[in-house]
Amino acid sequence: MRAMLDSAGPRLRTLPTGETRRYEFYIRPIIEDLVTQGALESKKPGQWTTSRNRTIYRAAGGKKLTGDMMDLGYLREAEEAVPIFAALRAARDLPGLALQIGMPTDFTMAFIAMGAAGLLRNKKAFTDATVRDIAAIRAGDDVVIQLEATAELVLMAATQPLHRLVNGALGLGRGIAELAAAAPPGTRIGVHLCLGSLNNKARATLRTARPLVDLANSVVRHWPADRRLEYIHGPFAAGDKPPSTEPKFYAPLDKLTLREGTAFYAGLVHDLPTVAQQRQTLQLIEQALGRPVDGVATACGLGRRSRPMADELMARANTLTASE
Repeated sequence: MRAMLDSAGPRLRTLPTGETRRYEFYIRPIIEDLVTQGALESKKPGQWTTSRNRTIYRAAGGKKLTGDMMDLGYLREAEEAVPIFAALRAARDLPGLALQIGMPTDFTMAFIAMGAAGLLRNKKAFTDATVRDIAAIRAGDDVVIQLEATAELVLMAATQPLHRLVNGALGLGRGIAELAAAAPPGTRIGVHLCLGSLNNKARATLRTARPLVDLANSVVRHWPADRRLEYIHGPFAAGDKPPSTEPKFYAPLDKLTLREGTAFYAGLVHDLPTVAQQRQTLQLIEQALGRPVDGVATACGLGRRSRPMADELMARANTLTASE
């Protein structure tokens, strides 16, 4: 948290907790906690060297999995982070800064933990456990819940150009919006679309921005009228693959339809291109979008990168926004 404040300070829109218990392995520690809690057991062991070679789980003991059986740990993470955040925000005189609590969507949690075969049967349990933590964390203007839709966008990217059929069949955008509808009124929520980054490798890549745009529009279309969607983050890089330099890749952004007040954050910050090349990419994005982006970010956070690389990427993001 201090590192991000030192690098970007007043330019930060939200400050992540650092996810100190799970930053390097993202969902894996949450799932392994559920095994310790007696909610899950191994069905198909894996090595977790890639997202495909992961362990697949099932409900322990042949029981029906329910939300009451699971503690996803988000509330504990928030309780640890909030006082630290409050002290740092006061010390840096950043009264408008919000604390960001990252939560994989219920679909992403169920898909990664239970596999495709167990997804639909067990998704509701993850929905109930996620909503329970959102309600417990709910802290007005001080906290933004970031719903992280990795499995959703990976499926869209992997099935392009048939991705809209997949979205319709599985209700991907609708499901993300339903989480927001189940949250207490006034909860601040942003949506982070993602392609994964295990070992700095994305699970899928986008041939164009079309699947990203279609999923974002689906989220917006189903978003409850009485809930504010703070932002949508779209990834334009994919792990070790830098953003495209082709204008046609970004052309579908002209169809992105966001509500008034919803920011769009471009996940283009990457370590391989030069800063000048990154500025050109940002220009391509903004030309296709028809307006300036509201912020820049990496495609998939910083937690899985080394500290020197994370520092470099934060400095690059700061440079790109300072030039706007």
